[in-house]
Amino acid sequence: MSVASAIWFLGHGQSVGAGNVAISMTPLLLLLVFVHIAYRWARRLAATERLRVGAADWSRVAQWGVVPGFVIGYGLVSSVFALFTLGGPATPGVAAVVGSLLVPLAALGFVMLRPDDETAPAFVRTWFRRGPTWLPTVWRTGWRGAGMLLALGLVVVVLRLVVSWSAVADIQDQYGANVGAVVIIALAQLALLGNAATWALSFLAGPGFQVALGSTVSAGAAQPGLLPLVPVLGALPEGSDYPAMMYAVVLAPVLVGVWLGRRVDAELEFFGNVRARLSATAVAALIAVVVVIALTALGNGAVGVDRLSAVGPHLWSFAAALTAEVVGGALLLTGVLVLLERRREGEALDPTPDEDQDQDQDQDQDQDQDQDQDQETPVTDED
Repeated sequence: MSVASAIWFLGHGQSVGAGNVAISMTPLLLLLVFVHIAYRWARRLAATERLRVGAADWSRVAQWGVVPGFVIGYGLVSSVFALFTLGGPATPGVAAVVGSLLVPLAALGFVMLRPDDETAPAFVRTWFRRGPTWLPTVWRTGWRGAGMLLALGLVVVVLRLVVSWSAVADIQDQYGANVGAVVIIALAQLALLGNAATWALSFLAGPGFQVALGSTVSAGAAQPGLLPLVPVLGALPEGSDYPAMMYAVVLAPVLVGVWLGRRVDAELEFFGNVRARLSATAVAALIAVVVVIALTALGNGAVGVDRLSAVGPHLWSFAAALTAEVVGGALLLTGVLVLLERRREGEALDPTPDEDQDQDQDQDQDQDQDQDQDQETPVTDED
């Protein structure tokens, strides 16, 4: 029970210590599982309370009842789990109970922060209305962009596992474990698949990541160094210097930014307001980047001591590179679209030289016809 409670806190983004060994790297997929479970409970609670109190009182009840009640209740559950770890081999940090409230807050965010949903509390919609009119749409688009970025990293991880499956299987065979142990090892590695997705995304962004102090895997070179005997790490590339062309991988995050810019342009109409158009595009891209960097920060950490005390992407360089690539790609597309629209408007207002010549010829022909009619007018006897 003590070990299970420690894993519970680890999946809530908290560090766990066992003797002199500290583990602070959050298994992101395990974290998402807890958020999903809390989200389902929060959504059911919100739907029940809204039906009970009615739409008129729902905003007040949500703000002063549902939100604090759900968070406090989750905190009490965390306190019970913390008691189970007392005297066990693995114990969470001092502030683990407070830190674990990240999960219910994230779940409530997914339930409540829906500016386009009429079932959302009125105070939430009021918050969004204080900003620009495009903010609700951009909020939704930015989260979709974050999902697209993480999916891109996950695709790279899966492809790498498929290509390197023989090396992964060889390391697994060295354990000589029975079926039950193999299942536990596989589940532990599966929980870290989300972390690997952020590593792959950092590789695509350029800065890369480290699996141990002094190691690096980036678009410029791979120097993994001496690695722990973990099967999934067999998918890492061997030490090598890559050609400069490898930096072409940074086009992948740029293309995600282009996709974001296209989504904003397709869902919103700015009626010629270029500043609002550029601002909305930049905010959508920034939301996507902030979500990814926040998850990466949670997934970074230690899985041991000495060389394993810092595992994951180089956070600040990753944040800077990903921001430049995604926001730059989104703004690049928007700028191109604006220029094309301005050019089409200019062509519509200013006729081409050929059209001018045709109009001059038509005017000359009209004048000739008028002169012919004057000459052909018959003269009467009275004249």
